[in-house]
Amino acid sequence: MNPVPMRTCFPHAVAVLLFAAAGLAAWQVHDVLQPARAETTILFNHGLDPVVTAAPASWTNAWCGSCHKQEYAQWQESRHSVAGTSDTFVVECLEPGSGRQQFCLNCHTPRIPDRGLPTAEPPGLDDAFGDQPDWLTGGVDCLTCHVRDGVVVATRVTSRGLAKHPMREDFRLGRTEFCAGCHQFAFKDSDLPDRFHGALQQASLEEFREYKAGGGKAARCHECHMPKGGHLMPGGFSDEMVRQAVGLELDARWIDPGREAEVAVTLRTGRVGHRVPGGEELRFLTARTEVYDAGGRMVGRPVSSDKTHEPLEGWPAVETLRRLMGDREHGRDLQAAPAPDTRLRSGEIRRYSYRVHFDPESLRGSLTVRTRLWYHLMHDGKAELFGHQAEDVQRVVRETEVRLDLPRPAPTDR
Repeated sequence: MNPVPMRTCFPHAVAVLLFAAAGLAAWQVHDVLQPARAETTILFNHGLDPVVTAAPASWTNAWCGSCHKQEYAQWQESRHSVAGTSDTFVVECLEPGSGRQQFCLNCHTPRIPDRGLPTAEPPGLDDAFGDQPDWLTGGVDCLTCHVRDGVVVATRVTSRGLAKHPMREDFRLGRTEFCAGCHQFAFKDSDLPDRFHGALQQASLEEFREYKAGGGKAARCHECHMPKGGHLMPGGFSDEMVRQAVGLELDARWIDPGREAEVAVTLRTGRVGHRVPGGEELRFLTARTEVYDAGGRMVGRPVSSDKTHEPLEGWPAVETLRRLMGDREHGRDLQAAPAPDTRLRSGEIRRYSYRVHFDPESLRGSLTVRTRLWYHLMHDGKAELFGHQAEDVQRVVRETEVRLDLPRPAPTDR
């Protein structure tokens, strides 16, 4: 066999090396983007693109509601219906100087008529918002979810529906991945307008998979957020929904009557399909505990009951349940340590306890121990930045209190 000249092999070797290098680079990019792109459906693309329905001009939400009266009425009361016009969204994403990144609009008002880069606002946005066009006031509406290529898509096609409009069956509308098309996404910036970077800002699908791996029974998001096919779709803005997700218990007992007591706060989640609180990484919970005397004055000096036994700063004693985002999560330093995530997992029971020291000479009457569970849409600094009032971005979702009776004085000898 004649040897193959080296000059013949060399180009192939270079090609193999270049292909391998390109493949490695592509895989690294794929590895970064894959969590945000996991198994999405035809309907949404994590805010990277607006939705194109190709619906006839006569197809409006009111037109849909003329037949689907109950679904339409429920949707009108939902947060989806005001996704593009709520006060919070207007302040943060529409007003001049707010950033106006189009990828926000692509999920909050997906039927944007002007296709542009995710970091460029649609042309004429100021005029459009002033005129309140249908694509903005509709938010996430009937057409957003149920119309593609000028055809109504649904999980079930009926003869009655076909008599009204063209229809196409698509089982993916009933899957968890359908919701993840807008409820799972990562950070984006002006340097990579059509790419994600860093960790997921909202990780609903990943957390649902965690729930399923832990033995969760719900098959999809719809079972909790669209029970019986309802279109109200409650979530973090519903106090009832938050209360269903997490319970609060409080206990207090004397260790040294009149001088030292132990206070225990217990948070308990049900079989929730995601961590609590879920949704956007800005949202968090705080459990705030205080002790009052009969006159409403805060009394006692709280000390943590962990191994450090360090004195707390005073009342209230605050526990924060939040997913923090540091340099690693933002994609600025992949070697940085992961930021803590103190949220509750599905089915978790967590107990916080405090030792409280009192001056027995200053105590009068019974003591009241109170814990309030607060739900926060964002932290105070961000609220102040965007001009929100505190009551607009935080509220008490659970509250409980127990009485701690003072010891009776010992009887004196006569």
